[in-house]
Amino acid sequence: MRRVLLLTIVTVAWLASAAAGGVPGRFMQYPTISGDTVVFTYEGDLWSVPASGGSARRLTDHPGTEEAARFSPDGQTLVFTGEYDGAPSLYVMPATGGAPRRLTYSGAGVQAVAWTPDGRKVVFRSSHEATFRPMTRLYTVSPEGGLPEALPMDRGILCAYSPDGKRLAYNRRGMEEYYWKRYKGGRYVDLWMYDSTSRQYTELSDYVGKSAYPMYAAGKLFFVSDRDAKGISNLYTIDPATKKVEMVTKFDDFDIQWPSTDGRRIVFVRAGRLTVFEPGTGAAKTIDVEIPSDRWQLAERTSGERARGRR
Repeated sequence: MRRVLLLTIVTVAWLASAAAGGVPGRFMQYPTISGDTVVFTYEGDLWSVPASGGSARRLTDHPGTEEAARFSPDGQTLVFTGEYDGAPSLYVMPATGGAPRRLTYSGAGVQAVAWTPDGRKVVFRSSHEATFRPMTRLYTVSPEGGLPEALPMDRGILCAYSPDGKRLAYNRRGMEEYYWKRYKGGRYVDLWMYDSTSRQYTELSDYVGKSAYPMYAAGKLFFVSDRDAKGISNLYTIDPATKKVEMVTKFDDFDIQWPSTDGRRIVFVRAGRLTVFEPGTGAAKTIDVEIPSDRWQLAERTSGERARGRR
C-alpha cells in the first residue's frame, strides 16, 4: 500500500511540474496558421498559441473530439470537425473562441480541408454520397450554412486553390497520414491539378508514393512527399507547367505531418512538436508550447493503458 501511495504521489508531482511549464507540449495534431497565431488539436480539444511559441489557450472543452481546424483567409473564423451533436460534423466559430455553429449534417468522415480564396466557401471532404464503398469527394458549403455542392472532380481528399482561384491542386485518392516507409500500395496519395477555365485535369506527379497536402505559399506550390531514399516525408515544390520537383526540407529522421499554410508560412508537426517553416528563407523553427493541462498523454502507463489512450 505504501508503495502504491508513493507511486501516486510521484506521478501527481510529475504531472504538476509538466503542467507548470517544465516540459514542452508534444503530440499535437492538425495545426493551422494565420498570421502570428497557430491553432491545433491536443487531447481532443482545440488550442491556440502564438506562432513564436509560448503558453497555449484552450478554445474548446467539449467531452467529444474537436479537430482538423482551418482558419478562414481573413483569420477571423475557424472551421473544424466536432462531435457536439453526436456524429462528426463541420462547425464554425470565431478564431478567438466562442459558441460553435453547425454547418453539415452528412457525417461519413467529414473534414474541412480548405477555404476558397475569397472566404465565401468552406471546402470539405465526405463520403456521404457513396452507396457501395466509401468513395470520398470534395464539397463546398457556405460558412453561413446551406446545402453542400460537389466540386467537379469525381473524388478527392485534399486540395488547395491557386491565389487567383482558377486552379485547384488536389489529391484524388489515398490515405495522407499512412506511416509505412517506402509504401507503394493502393493507398498512396497522388497529385492532380484542375483548371476551372479549361476544365482540364492534369496529373502533376507520376511518383508511386506519397504526394500529399498541396499548398500555395510564397508564390509556389508545395506538397509533402516520401520520395527520398529513406522514405521520410519532407516538403517539396512542384512547377505545374514543367512538373519539375525540388526538395525543400531535408529531415532524415521524422516525417512532416499535417502541414497547412496561410500563404506566407507553413506549420506542421514533426516528432510530435510544432514547427513553423519560412518559405522565403528556408528556415524551419520548432516552437515550444506550454499546455496547461494534466498532460495525460505524456504520463507513464502500462501497455494496456496505452492501447486505450484515446478518450
